[in-house]
Amino acid sequence: MKPTLLTATFLAAVLTATAGDPKPVDVTIYLCGDNGAPSAVEQSARATVNWMFGKVGVRTAWRVGEPQKGAGQPSRAVVVVKFAAEAPAGVPKSALARALPFSEDGAAITVMYDRIRFIAGRSNREAPILAHVLAHEIAHVLQRTNWHAQTGVMKATWDGQDYDAMERAPLKFTTTDVELIKAGLTILRASR
Repeated sequence: MKPTLLTATFLAAVLTATAGDPKPVDVTIYLCGDNGAPSAVEQSARATVNWMFGKVGVRTAWRVGEPQKGAGQPSRAVVVVKFAAEAPAGVPKSALARALPFSEDGAAITVMYDRIRFIAGRSNREAPILAHVLAHEIAHVLQRTNWHAQTGVMKATWDGQDYDAMERAPLKFTTTDVELIKAGLTILRASR
């Protein structure tokens, strides 16, 4: 089988398998803003975030733009991610993003993509770093806390070893991270 036919067959199988999937999406993520990643980087990062959350039983869906006011939402949680050219006031220069876990309106997460590009340098790390930044900040919103783990996705500050590791394979959520995410989703489900 030729590679393009194999890819098309695989995609058709995935779409068929998920088309009738009765499980609802847990989180809908809206991307907006004026300083986003190149399309290929963003698509790769989204796929990695889907995989990372999927490994802990959380289903994600992505939209471009902002959620419409008053419209019914397709998931228990809605997270708005804004790509900004400038960091909001008070955000440290070392921060790649900021989450507002208790935000009821507006962008709950602000990503400074220029900073991610700078950290990545001339490597192919932009997509894995963006994926981890998104997963980290989305987890804060779902957990409704500013909790940080000693290792993995929810580590407060990643170092060179972490960036090397995330280029090879996604970092993991700790058991505590997963418990906090699930508890947050339970609260969100009850409040809907």
